[in-house]
Amino acid sequence: MKRSSIHSFSRIAFFAAGFLLLAPAFAASANDNPKCEPNPLFNPFPKSYLDLCERSRFAEVDLRRWENPAKRSGAQHFKMEGEYWYYIDRIEKGLNARVSLLEIQRNFENAIKAAKGSVIYTNPDSSVEYHISRKDGEWWGIVNCGSSDGTHCGAIMHKFVRLAPMEQFVVMSSDLIAKSILDEGKAVFYGLYFDTDKSVLKPESTPTLTEIAKWLKENPDTNVFIVGHTDMQGSVEHNLTLSRSRADATVAALIKLHGINATRLKGEGVASFAPVSNNTAEAGRAKNRRVEMVLR
Repeated sequence: MKRSSIHSFSRIAFFAAGFLLLAPAFAASANDNPKCEPNPLFNPFPKSYLDLCERSRFAEVDLRRWENPAKRSGAQHFKMEGEYWYYIDRIEKGLNARVSLLEIQRNFENAIKAAKGSVIYTNPDSSVEYHISRKDGEWWGIVNCGSSDGTHCGAIMHKFVRLAPMEQFVVMSSDLIAKSILDEGKAVFYGLYFDTDKSVLKPESTPTLTEIAKWLKENPDTNVFIVGHTDMQGSVEHNLTLSRSRADATVAALIKLHGINATRLKGEGVASFAPVSNNTAEAGRAKNRRVEMVLR
């Protein structure tokens, strides 16, 4: 199948964007920006080249969804957070007169539906906003015409995220732990890391464990509960066990690695019974997955 065939342009456009395949399934354009990785969701539109791109470990994308999906009416604004991608695909000059805003919109609507995704919002400027669940994650994004004369499209813009919690690089110091304990009777930690559904502390937990141990050593007469929290995914019984196991793993690390007296520490697990955010999106669930130190 020749991508250069003008005669079969419309038919090629439908098949090229009709399936969500990794970009390497199609040959790269000689004009592609060499600094840009291929789009992980969509094949390139025929006779387009990857001009601009941006990638972040963690960012947000502004989206809309219909207030009334059955009538496709109203617009509700919301944000999703995670790994972030941004692309501008330029359509080669001379062909932009052939590519209408409607053709762009219909191609990506069909592609999203073929991948068993959901189109959550569209509008006449060719914008298609969507949600796709795949084995490699949950994706939310927007695609539209990034450059037009009001009728035809000269570039395609993509913004999307794969839901993921932010990696916490800044940890609470022992001084901040002291202030939190004084003000609230507890300190909340997001720098203690576990694999999904596991209770083994990961090596990147070391900085937070060190600060907790430092505070405990500075306050030798203080006894505490180490309390594990989960989100609402999974059964209550499972999450009670998981949250307790994570608390116990933290206690064990403080005793073994930092020499804290075992009589000062007691692990507890409360599953999802004390959320600090909603559990409807990954960003909220990530805030609920935490370990706290509480005075006793």
